Amino acid sequence: MPTFAAIDIGSNSVRVKIATVHQHRLKTLHEDREVVRLGESVFQTGVISPEAMANTIKALKRFQKAVQLHVADKVRVVATSAMRDARNAAAFNAWVKSATGWDVEVISGLEEGRLIHLGIVTHEPGAKGRCLMIDLGGGSCEVILSDRGRIKEMVSLPLGAVRLQQEFLHGDPPAKQDVARLKQFIDRELHRAERKLGTPRVALVIATSGTAAALAEASLAIMTKVPVRKTMPKGFVRLKPNIARTEILRPLADRLAKMSNVQRASIPGIGPKRS
Repeated sequence: MPTFAAIDIGSNSVRVKIATVHQHRLKTLHEDREVVRLGESVFQTGVISPEAMANTIKALKRFQKAVQLHVADKVRVVATSAMRDARNAAAFNAWVKSATGWDVEVISGLEEGRLIHLGIVTHEPGAKGRCLMIDLGGGSCEVILSDRGRIKEMVSLPLGAVRLQQEFLHGDPPAKQDVARLKQFIDRELHRAERKLGTPRVALVIATSGTAAALAEASLAIMTKVPVRKTMPKGFVRLKPNIARTEILRPLADRLAKMSNVQRASIPGIGPKRS
């Protein structure tokens, strides 16, 4: 059975997954991740900082040991938004090559979306019908309209969590006017996406990434501690951890925007590295 390793160098975190193919399905042998915020300096200055580089290299060396332990037949290393924008991306790629022997492939937003779609439709039964997929990364956000396992339309937007925080949110907690500017920017980008995607009617939205998982977990943790509002469905405390409803997430988002960094970090699912 062939063994494959995939390494994703994102704008917020780096990840590795090692798997074998067994009866046409992937069997995960190992996975790991580390929050390195590679894009934090890129979105401020246009270059990757020496500290972010060093932290990423340290994580990649740990991943390399796991890849060697599992004797992977093929390794693919991809980098996304931060590396697309960084003026010193070539220097960082050279450091990765020197430290690990790996060649880093800086992929486009559309290739990123294609891989996201492929992963979801392969492993998520609910994605076989008509649905909208949203991958909210650190530097970009890919939005994909899928129908019966095929991509109908796709856009890549500069709406990554780290990018937006660096651009708009400077206070702790952020000032109301900064949050308002952030929302205006998001609205403008979504209107631009709407020109390509239209306004598709779907019964299911699938959000991927650590941010999405954190919001799903936090929506359960924080909303079970407050009285049920009229806008929240009855029984929301019984939602599965990986499912979150719009009626819950909207008040949660408003609440998070008013919190300090320390307060957000204390919420289950978020923690200090994502707060």
